[in-house]
Amino acid sequence: MLYAFWFRKDLRIIDNNALSVFIDLLENKFNPSCDRILFFYIKNNDKFNYYGKKRVKFLFECLVDLENSLKKYGFDLIILNGSADEVIKKIFNDFDSITLFANKQFEPYCIKRDNLIADLVRARGTFHLFNDAVISEPGSLLKDDGLPYTVYTPYKKKFLNLLNNHLYKEHNSDLARIKKFSNHQYEPGRRITIKDIARKLTQNESVFFKGGRKEALKLLNNFLSDKIFEYDRNRDFPSLNATSLISPHLHFGTISIRECFRLAFDKIKNKNSKGVEVWISELIWREFYYQIAFHFPYVIDGAFKKEYDNIQWENDNDKFVRWCNGLTGYPIVDAGMRQLLKEGWMHNRLRMITAMFLTKDLLIDWKWGEKFFAEHLIDLDFANNNGGWQWSASTGCDAQPYFRIFNPYLQSKKFDPEGLYIKKYLPELSNLNGDLIHKPELELLKPLNYPPPIVDHFKMKELAISKYKEVIKFKN
Repeated sequence: MLYAFWFRKDLRIIDNNALSVFIDLLENKFNPSCDRILFFYIKNNDKFNYYGKKRVKFLFECLVDLENSLKKYGFDLIILNGSADEVIKKIFNDFDSITLFANKQFEPYCIKRDNLIADLVRARGTFHLFNDAVISEPGSLLKDDGLPYTVYTPYKKKFLNLLNNHLYKEHNSDLARIKKFSNHQYEPGRRITIKDIARKLTQNESVFFKGGRKEALKLLNNFLSDKIFEYDRNRDFPSLNATSLISPHLHFGTISIRECFRLAFDKIKNKNSKGVEVWISELIWREFYYQIAFHFPYVIDGAFKKEYDNIQWENDNDKFVRWCNGLTGYPIVDAGMRQLLKEGWMHNRLRMITAMFLTKDLLIDWKWGEKFFAEHLIDLDFANNNGGWQWSASTGCDAQPYFRIFNPYLQSKKFDPEGLYIKKYLPELSNLNGDLIHKPELELLKPLNYPPPIVDHFKMKELAISKYKEVIKFKN
């Protein structure tokens, strides 16, 4: 019998739900005379081609950290190349039976993959899946009529009403309990070694984030020590270091969502704070978008509000390229895009501003922007990226109404009043002050090597509204 644990978006050995149950089973069932243990991760080359270099580097750092954590208990992390079904079939060649453990992934394409793996394993073993990614497993929290929520506020209300500390308790995944079995590991043939990963990390690629649990805890503890109490007031100002910055770590699972809820509620116990409550609300938005992707898998390819698939986008490729490279002539938009290109991350207020500018000012299909973000964000999470883009494009559930369109100049003045964020990412504008940093005068632009506005915001706003109205008229 092979007892195999498949790490996916849960790259830690602390408070890991499936790992906890896996360890319980080994304690009671493992037979050293004939059984073997395998901890593995699957590197799918095709998927990595879609990732940006910064995201891959972050992932490799997480894997190195995970490997080192396992080694403390005598275990190896085996990294195998290929698609999931190819890898599982190869493992079957060496064993008559297999017990496979993993934590669930709720994206529609992941569910499809896991169903395929379950079919493969069924004939010769068992495949056990557990919820580790969210507090409320998609499908478990429904409206009174049995239908899924599509509006955030009532979802949040019911989520909090049903929330109890049992749902975010820590799972005991202490590998010391099975350290005695570490000499009984399965050693497959060709695999990627820790040295192979280390060589990847020598690439000269500037990264804002570092992967691994230690780095995750540094960020989380720094945020919880004081910044969380000002979160409600400061979170929308990108020049301030006011957010947790843990989104990449939540996605790859170097920290547990349960840890976040436990620590947040501990802060509320010690000190009433609107900031803590708002941060918890943001974590619940993450849960909300996960259940939307689960219940409405068609959002992978199109609008949640299907009528908006009929919008006649202009899709000007030259304008799209200028948006991608931060050359639209709108400083707040360009600063956001350059932050993304430089760091592999973007402040959430800027994600909304840049997304709405692409869809409402440039009239470019939100799916173009969603894909570009997916290619560059270290913290890419399908459900939240998709949900955020559809919110900005007004095509999603509980989205910004199509007629409420951000004015990029007003957004800039409100959330970057001194232009500190703009100056950080647009050094060519660093000598401008006052209103000029938000809306440079045309005669200043050429010597500054900065482009004029790509479009007239007010004209495009009216055109965008007319296009959305046309779709609604056609629907009715």
